[in-house]
Amino acid sequence: MRVHAFALLCSALIIFFVGIATAQSALPLDGKWEGTLAEKGTTRSRGARQSSPQSPVVVRIATASDGTYGGEWLIASSGKPIPDIVDLGEVTIDNDVIRISVPSHGVWEGKLSSDGLTLAGEWRQGSKTTPLVLRRTGNADEPVSFSSFSPGTTAPR
Repeated sequence: MRVHAFALLCSALIIFFVGIATAQSALPLDGKWEGTLAEKGTTRSRGARQSSPQSPVVVRIATASDGTYGGEWLIASSGKPIPDIVDLGEVTIDNDVIRISVPSHGVWEGKLSSDGLTLAGEWRQGSKTTPLVLRRTGNADEPVSFSSFSPGTTAPR
């Protein structure tokens, strides 16, 4: 009887510690992530090099009840009064590489920093690849404001 109880206790402890290790290794992507995407290469004006137009990007990521990630990709392109809002496609994690698909737009791929506050990677749209660093700025359900793009422009939730 004692051997059986001891075996059950050992099994429970193993399951407990495996669960803790799995939870600690899971990458916490939930949140509101913000960055800036260069729209095109640098331009020249009167012989001086100018930086390319910048588009604010906000990514909202939340964990669904089935454990998968979902959310929205919001980008305020220059010349547009409101941001484009696109539902995220598949969000995958392969070891430490994170891949976020944005249907009909492109794919972001990169890594989460060790402190969990930065996603550093690249945005691929067709044959064009652009560096894009996203910083965690809040919770996924917080309102998004593109005030630096167009005063008072707020993306709906």
